[in-house]
Amino acid sequence: MEALAVYGASIAFFIGIYVLWHGFGCSGVLSRVYSNLESGDRALFDSHVVSNLHVLVAVYGGVSSYACDDALTNSLTSAFNESPARDFYLMITSGYLTYDLVMCLYYGPSFGDSLTILHHTLIVVAFSVGVATHIGTFYMASFLINEASTIFYNVNYILAVDPKLKSSLAYKVNGIALGVSFLVFRVMFNTYNLYLMATHSWWKLAVERNMWATSGLNRRILCPLLSFLAIGHCLINYIWFYQIQRAVRRKLRSRAPFVMKDKSS
Repeated sequence: MEALAVYGASIAFFIGIYVLWHGFGCSGVLSRVYSNLESGDRALFDSHVVSNLHVLVAVYGGVSSYACDDALTNSLTSAFNESPARDFYLMITSGYLTYDLVMCLYYGPSFGDSLTILHHTLIVVAFSVGVATHIGTFYMASFLINEASTIFYNVNYILAVDPKLKSSLAYKVNGIALGVSFLVFRVMFNTYNLYLMATHSWWKLAVERNMWATSGLNRRILCPLLSFLAIGHCLINYIWFYQIQRAVRRKLRSRAPFVMKDKSS
């Protein structure tokens, strides 16, 4: 019930922040061209601004969970340990992604394509099941560190809507930072996280502790299911990275705008 309350409060918080920010046109302070944008583009601009609030909370939650836990030395803790702090941050992110899903469905493809909707749905389901059953939440919280790359994605859009800034050095440097941070936090780190999950937790528990013979049916079903969802999350990020690195190379070769439609958050 507490996790559900955090989830609901998170949805209400991000919707409320967006409504206030958008309603008062606060982004006009950040961009000289904001008032000239179409209504849908202004909504997308404001959504990127609100996203940065989630980035701060998610990255802090991911780093703190990763750094202050004995899960790295205890395979049982990494697989099944209950942590109210981890649950809190996972539900905050679930609430944000639900808010973002609503925005995607309301505004259509300009906010997020089918891959974005699939990604968000997959994460909300996985986090909700993990928090409810206390299975794999250490690895789920670790994935929150992915959001460190999102701030560069948001800045990219904010710069790209201004014709003067989209050909600036800052725009190109941010594009490089986006590509590098995505590679580090969403490709390399996620690959390591999957490796750790497979070797440090499931392999040790299955082979050394005979988990499959001693665990209940729910764990024997949910452990593979949640692992499959984690693999799906990583595959989507690999696809996004392929799209980003192609866009960054085009951006460095030309003065064309670099605005991606999908939202990797």
